[in-house]
Amino acid sequence: MATDVSSFKDAYKKAIKSDFPSEAMLVIGGKKHPYKKVAYELRYGTNPHQPFIAYAPVDDKNLSVGDLALLKGGKEGLSLTNLQDVSQALNILKFFTKPACAVMKHVNPCGFKVETRSEPLSEIYRVARNCDERSAFGSIVGFNVNVDVQTAEAIMETFVEGVVAPGYDPDALAVLKRNEGTKKLNNAIRVAKVSNIDRIPKYIGDEVSGFYNLRNLADGSLTVEVPYLTRIRSSADFIVDPMISNDDPAKNGGRDFIVERKPTDSELDDCLTAWYVNINVRSNGIVFVKDGAAISVGTGEQERIGAVEKAIDKARKKGHSLKGAVMSSDAFFPQRDSIDAVAQEGVTAVVWPAGSLNDALVIEAANEHKIALMATLERCFLHI
Repeated sequence: MATDVSSFKDAYKKAIKSDFPSEAMLVIGGKKHPYKKVAYELRYGTNPHQPFIAYAPVDDKNLSVGDLALLKGGKEGLSLTNLQDVSQALNILKFFTKPACAVMKHVNPCGFKVETRSEPLSEIYRVARNCDERSAFGSIVGFNVNVDVQTAEAIMETFVEGVVAPGYDPDALAVLKRNEGTKKLNNAIRVAKVSNIDRIPKYIGDEVSGFYNLRNLADGSLTVEVPYLTRIRSSADFIVDPMISNDDPAKNGGRDFIVERKPTDSELDDCLTAWYVNINVRSNGIVFVKDGAAISVGTGEQERIGAVEKAIDKARKKGHSLKGAVMSSDAFFPQRDSIDAVAQEGVTAVVWPAGSLNDALVIEAANEHKIALMATLERCFLHI
């Protein structure tokens, strides 16, 4: 006799009770950091059978995720993955002053677009969504500016789990709520308002007191880490003429290995965008950007060339040409194969940390293919 499993779908819609206390205290080096349960409704942890709770720092004026205003929360509240997607969207958007949109799925960006040609926000959103429209199904969508009615209409074209933004025009909010209580598409979309995105630490030197990445190990051990901060405040911080000293006079005619081609202004802009997005991609991570849009992301691979090949394959399958695109890598290239692979696709510029024993070979490959190669001198691994 077959077992009916259709009722399991209800597990995805129910909040589960937990016995976590409503208050918590983190004490590090004698300094106390009090926390309280967030005010908005929660659902479940990573999976439907995992209870969880979210705490926000008490009396902290820099909050964004911690004091979400749920303007439309649906009946189920927010899961841990929802909150992580919101958090990662804001971690990308915090770097941009121009209107931008991040589309998040399973704590990775599957699409991103920043304004490059005074595009309306609705077009910015559609471009971000169409970077990987299939993955964007059931995504969390984040903006760094208020959502207008045209953008709200665009959001309602496909299934979206939730939207987070600093604000919403009244007509936009009405559009996002119009299917409430029906069986239509996006009837339970979650709409959240945040503030103080610009106060989230992002650059080396920013104040990080009280900002910690807390993770547990299999035996309950707890690790505490300061959040990732970058030295790259603008494209002016890229090293656009990286050089590796030649320690073998028999090679390269005795000359040092120096990147020959300088990037264009548009390549610098796209490389900066690619780097900021890459910071929030699970490593090994590769990001291709063209005209301010992250048209392909390779994430979570165990090998560098594998992440590159994954991103190339994804771009092809999604109908994107990489000709004229730039690439960001969150760590060094162990071999020149990654540069050779993207050169065949027409990539014109690459930003990477440097630091491999084979950096000279990487520079040789870039020069052979006339690729501009920029160094950040920092790695941006993300292990979630």
